Amino acid sequence: MSDDSTEDRPDPDALLAAVQKEEAAKQRGRLKIFFGAAPGVGKTYAMLRYGLDEMNKGRDVLIGVVETHQRSDTQALADALPQLPLREVQHRNVTLKEFDLDAALARRPGLLLLDELAHSNAPGSRHQKRWQDLEELLDAGIHVATTVNVQHLESVNEVVRAITGVQVRETVPDRIIAEAEELTLVDISDTDLLQRLKEGKVYLGERGERAMANFFRKGNLIALRQLAMRIAADRVDLELRQFNAENPEDSKSGGGVRERLMVAIGMYPEDEHLVRAGYHLATALRCPWIVVHVDTPRGLLQKPEEQAWLWSHLHLAERLGAETVRLTGVDVAAEILAYAELRDVTQILVGQAQGLRRYIWWWPGSLLGKLLNRQRRMDVVVHPLPLKKAVSEESLERSRQYLGMTISPEQRRQRNRALAMGAGLGIGLSLLALALNPLLGLPSVFLLYLVGTVGTALHYGRWPSIIALSSALVTFYAFGLSRGLPATLGSLVTFGIILALAVLISQLVARSREQENMARMRERRARNLYTLVQALSRLRSAPEILTTAAEQIHSTLGLSTAFWLPAGADDGLPLRLLPEDTDLGEQRDGLQSAAVWVFQHGRPAGMGTDTLSGLPALMLPISAGERVLGVMMVSDVEIRRTPADWLRYMETITRLVAVALESARTFQRRSEADLHLQLERMQSALLSAVSHDLRTPLTTILGSLATLERLHGTLPEAEQQQLIRDIRTETERMSQTMERILRVAALLSGGAELHKEWVPLTEILGSARRERESLCADRPFNVQIPADLPLLHGDPTLLTQVLGNLIENACRYTPPGSAVDIQAWANPQEIFVCVIDHGYGIPPGREREIFERFSRVKPPVGTGGSGLGLAIAQSVLQMHGGRIWASNQVMNRGAKFCFSLPREAPPSLPKEE
Repeated sequence: MSDDSTEDRPDPDALLAAVQKEEAAKQRGRLKIFFGAAPGVGKTYAMLRYGLDEMNKGRDVLIGVVETHQRSDTQALADALPQLPLREVQHRNVTLKEFDLDAALARRPGLLLLDELAHSNAPGSRHQKRWQDLEELLDAGIHVATTVNVQHLESVNEVVRAITGVQVRETVPDRIIAEAEELTLVDISDTDLLQRLKEGKVYLGERGERAMANFFRKGNLIALRQLAMRIAADRVDLELRQFNAENPEDSKSGGGVRERLMVAIGMYPEDEHLVRAGYHLATALRCPWIVVHVDTPRGLLQKPEEQAWLWSHLHLAERLGAETVRLTGVDVAAEILAYAELRDVTQILVGQAQGLRRYIWWWPGSLLGKLLNRQRRMDVVVHPLPLKKAVSEESLERSRQYLGMTISPEQRRQRNRALAMGAGLGIGLSLLALALNPLLGLPSVFLLYLVGTVGTALHYGRWPSIIALSSALVTFYAFGLSRGLPATLGSLVTFGIILALAVLISQLVARSREQENMARMRERRARNLYTLVQALSRLRSAPEILTTAAEQIHSTLGLSTAFWLPAGADDGLPLRLLPEDTDLGEQRDGLQSAAVWVFQHGRPAGMGTDTLSGLPALMLPISAGERVLGVMMVSDVEIRRTPADWLRYMETITRLVAVALESARTFQRRSEADLHLQLERMQSALLSAVSHDLRTPLTTILGSLATLERLHGTLPEAEQQQLIRDIRTETERMSQTMERILRVAALLSGGAELHKEWVPLTEILGSARRERESLCADRPFNVQIPADLPLLHGDPTLLTQVLGNLIENACRYTPPGSAVDIQAWANPQEIFVCVIDHGYGIPPGREREIFERFSRVKPPVGTGGSGLGLAIAQSVLQMHGGRIWASNQVMNRGAKFCFSLPREAPPSLPKEE
């Protein structure tokens, strides 16, 4: 076969991915968006008209929420459609009416009309935004039609503000637009819209007049129409590209090099513009994009407001569809270039600040200068940033929730103490120099300052060392130590060189200290994860795994954690809390409801998220692939001494816990499968034993009966009685064998259960010897059982059969008259019992084989037996959690068979009155 046929063969992975994508699309609801440039263009009217047409076609249409703004024609359409009752929410003694998400999920209409997607829900709602309600509806398979204005798109928020001068607070992620199956542009001319506004068809009364004077100006409307049409055109272009990718035979454009964009951001508020610029550039290039921030030792100690700005930027990037990454390092440019090489980035977008900072971009210490001066394979794109952009209070508060930390009074005291120590050390150096000035020369004084500054940088950091040097120089002149300094140009140059050297050395020492702290932080984080992986890899039960994970999280991050797991074995609801004694107080019902939501949707909720953000805990799904195994609940989110990217660290821990739970589940299933296979083998062996082990007694019985029948009149009375006794003996033997086989068969098949009792070994030994009394009548027994041997916890009948089988084995495979030794002892974990004979022993290499069914070691004198006794004994001990083994004696002849049972603590005896 030629290679051409192989190359034309479709990729199985691609076909599987396409099928999975198609199946997921079938299960998810379809979204239709009526998109407009401004309020009043007719989006709500068009949506209601569409819903009425669908209802006339026989479709189940329901209005979830609609805002008619007292427009008569729109209200008439709304009255013609069934509407879901709104949910009443009490907030600050005011009754608010909101869309009832739970009622819509329970009603499950064929088409739900959801007006004004850019809306904030009332406090206490499950989601903060209505577009999050939309996502849950689509995930539930409900088809939705909704309305959105262009000014509410997240990516063009700043553009709209620049056009209109109005900051729009309500925004919708652009991925909602991208995921919609259909986007309908509802458009009218700016002249017609202004006429509708004058006629009161958009806003009534003074509100309409204010709108005409501000937002609804002709220039604004033209610019907004252009923006809306461009976004709609981009959407059509995207659909064409997707069609060409899915239908290459109909596409006439060739492929190209895959672009990948990286956006490097910092903790400046104006970097929000950089994120939006990255989104537009990635959209234009039709490529994936990554937003990267590098945490330096100094950056991790920035003010909470600056950390909040960073989290605001990362959260914005995630809403716009970017992958966000936080790196750690000292050289920001080196870390960015290294990660760009790793991810095959083709373009790096960086910002250039305005004002004074834009004139030092070429400085070797600046990020832009380092990126431009170093050798690289990717392009560097520079985007100008505005002078200052303050983060809104809402995003700042959300960022603080994500960050979960503030500078504690103790940290502030430590920082101020370090600065005070620097100032005091500088003064102390000058006092020391003043005291030793007659003995020291001026150069020695400067060397003293140099040593003190370096020591301060080593112990307290950069700023305390600078303050120490400054205070030393001030007191140098204040104490009159400069009188010996000749006012010559050479002396001034020497003085400046010494000061510069002191500053340089202190900076180098401070940087090395920062690098040491960064390395220590990385090492501690890696060690914590390694310790967690080691601890979890040894565990085989979910409670042990979760307890260990909670202890590890508390010891490393100081956080309290609990877990919600499915209560049953079917991985479904309801959820149970582990540890069970976790005190949740009055918030238990709310936390359990949040855990159920996270378990069903596989997304985080609670503190620091947009879902149920008012809860006092963070809920993270424990996911293994597409399946959610449980929910991790993190409380006490008041982090003091943790890495800044603690949320990513927690997500990593949830992945490790998920892997451990999946491994434990796989191990349990494999053990159950092995046990089931063993049970099936033993059932087969027991069925075979009915014919194999009973053949000898049946032969004896049939032979004796035939003799009696044939020679009944001629046999002497004594011989007839002997034949009758033989028949009775063999019948009793067969009956006992059948009883044992049926007992074990019922146990192995699940028809019977282990009836465990606390029983002494001496009692089991006595029963076993009585059952084998006829076989072992001529054997002396040497029993060595300690008086303080713990009680056995097991099924007495089955344990008697195990010990009886071993005694029977010792009597059958040894010469007549030889002794049988029975020994027992215990350690803190197990109880051991051994049966030792002085017979022919076990052929070397067959110590394990003899425990297989129908396996027998034939002695010089033939004996009976089916070869099932040891196999049955091994199965019974495995059910009890024990084990059995055999070996040959070294000094004496014979074999040694030993078994062990787990040592368990017996129940405490009731106290005497």
